[in-house]
Order: sequence, then structure tokens, then C-alpha cells
Amino acid sequence: MKHISSFSDKKLINRDTYLSFANTNEEHIVLPIKGIVVEFPGLGGSSCLGGSIDMKSYSAEHTIDYGRNGIIIAYVFPGPWSWGNRGAVRIADAVVDALFEKYDLNADTSVAVCGGSMGGLGAMMYAIHSRYEVSIVAAACPCTDALDRMWAHPEFPRTYISAVATYDAPLEDGLKEISPIYRISDMPKTKYFICSDEEDEVFPEEQCDVFVEKLKEAGHQVEYYKQPGKRHGEFYPEIRQKLYDAIKNAII
Repeated sequence: MKHISSFSDKKLINRDTYLSFANTNEEHIVLPIKGIVVEFPGLGGSSCLGGSIDMKSYSAEHTIDYGRNGIIIAYVFPGPWSWGNRGAVRIADAVVDALFEKYDLNADTSVAVCGGSMGGLGAMMYAIHSRYEVSIVAAACPCTDALDRMWAHPEFPRTYISAVATYDAPLEDGLKEISPIYRISDMPKTKYFICSDEEDEVFPEEQCDVFVEKLKEAGHQVEYYKQPGKRHGEFYPEIRQKLYDAIKNAII
């Protein structure tokens, strides 16, 4: 069941205001627009492609190249402790709505989603709950089981509980609702790009292995890369490039 309301939020989040809710690479855009990438931040504002929670143009190496290829990327600001909750999806959808309106995009314009760590979880929750069908979900070192990892880091308990405290459900059920491992049957049939870190100290690679296997068993198309010797959030340059290319190829 989707939790996003059918009414419009554009009175507050619209083509004139959306840059208060996301950083974009629009200054590098070469028209026509071929697609939109929504990127969710990690806890504390980490990013797969060089995004920042400071309000400014999204002008990293890969995002500049996206712009030259007619792809807008929006690094959304859903709140620092969002963990892919309903509010995070609602804000991201409103930003995408604003971009569709600003550029008068066709309904079939591609929308992709990505993120790392908390942002990887957010990307998967967005794929489930968004009003938009996503062309690819790209997640790096994602949290797949919030309930299991609640005590894995000193910052996690307060942030996880903050994310689901307003849900009309026991906190345990709220954590399951934002945990991809419990949502396999709800994951949309689309492309998935997932990478994990062998030495991940907060979201063990073994949990990512199990999640990917369950996705494949459910019939999903998954491109999966493991990164030997890497700790949480680290990338081999060639794997980051594969993530970038997978998103680009799913749109163009």
C-alpha cells in the first residue's frame, strides 16, 4: 500500500521554491531533458556522487556529465534522520513534481533513484512508495534491516526512532516498514544496482548478500558488486563509475 497522498503539495513545494528542498545540477543541463535522478542523502549528508546538504549547485564530476547528457539530478533534503520514511518520499515526490512542471516534461520521462547507506535505504523505500515508476534503483552499502541494526552505532537509536515515531504502529513495526528485507514483496519490478563493502562495520556485507539473493529469488533484475577490503561508504573508482553508468544507461 502506498502512503503518499493523492493531493498536490505544490502550494509550498513548486517550481519557484523547490531549490529550498534539493540541490540540483541544472546549471549544467543541456536540453532536452531525458530524465530525473533523485538522490537521498546518507546520515550526516553523505553521497554516492558528491552531493552536499549545504544549499548550492550540485556540481560534482559525475553530475556535471549527467547535465551535459540532459539528466537532472536532485539531491533532496528530507531531513537528517529520515531513513526513507513517508515524509522523505513525500518531499522527494514534490521536488520531482516541480521539475516536471518547470520543464513541461512528458509523463513517460524517466525517474531514477539512488543513495548510499541511509540514502540507499531511502532509494528503495522511494521505489516502493513514490507516485513515480522508477527506471532503476541504485544503492551503495545500504541498510537493509533497520530493526537488526538499531544498536549498531551510537547515533542509530535516536535517528531510527525519530524516523518512525509518528507512525500509527508499534515502533518495531515502523522499523520493519522502512527495512527493505521485510519489503521484498513490495519492491517494484525494475532494475537494481547494489554494491556492498566487505569490511562494512555498520551494515554487514552478509546482510546485503541475503537481501540481494531474496531480490533475485523474487524475480528482480539485480546488478550486484562486492568491494573487498572496503569499509562503510568507501568505493573503488570503477564501482562508483559502474553505479553512475547504470543510472545513465537506464535513462538514456
